[in-house]
Amino acid sequence: MDTSVALRRIAAFEDRFARVQATEIVEFGWGHALLQHDYPASWHHNRVVVTSEVEPAVVIVAADKVLGDNGHAHRLVNFTDGPQGAAAAPAFEAAGYEAERIVTMIHSGDLSARVRGPVEALSFDELRQSLLEDWKADYPDDSDESHAQLADRARLYSLGAEVTFLGVRDASGDVVARGELCVSDGLAQFENVVTRPEHRGKGYAKGMVIEALHRARDAGCDLSFLTAEATSWPRA
Repeated sequence: MDTSVALRRIAAFEDRFARVQATEIVEFGWGHALLQHDYPASWHHNRVVVTSEVEPAVVIVAADKVLGDNGHAHRLVNFTDGPQGAAAAPAFEAAGYEAERIVTMIHSGDLSARVRGPVEALSFDELRQSLLEDWKADYPDDSDESHAQLADRARLYSLGAEVTFLGVRDASGDVVARGELCVSDGLAQFENVVTRPEHRGKGYAKGMVIEALHRARDAGCDLSFLTAEATSWPRA
């Protein structure tokens, strides 16, 4: 598949997937703001998305207003165009933002054989405790309510896709590695791949990614991808 065609399909999916999870969408001439009033602790669900040319100062003011008016202390702005985002980064950093680049990785080539091992599909109820513990470890100063929102926001994904939670349990039954497969219209996204530090290096993440790719193929998907920070481990 041509890369430009694949990226257009992914962009359309990401836009629809994000919009269907929002409780309110504020449209601008150059983009929009996504708001999720039931999960205010989720930055991803409460952010500004820039989709066309605009001066950075205009976006900064809009983000302050729409997020501030809805009671959010954070400011999260996403640029869908990489070069535009890179060009705007200095202005945002001067305004107190931190910039990070997100890359989209599309699977191509042969599909590796499934890895024998403990990867299994989990219900959300089976996964929830692991999500809570991971969020508490990452943000120990946040409230229990915030941790609960960050865990429970995964329930929103089924509004826009067929969702499968994959995981690995240890001998006691605790989920020590996990990821989320979302399938819609022949496209599959595998995201939020996390392995507890003490269980890394055992191939759990690789096993989950391969299992997700097989499940995507079995579901009829011809395009599978994941996203990550440009400097993060999934690129390897």
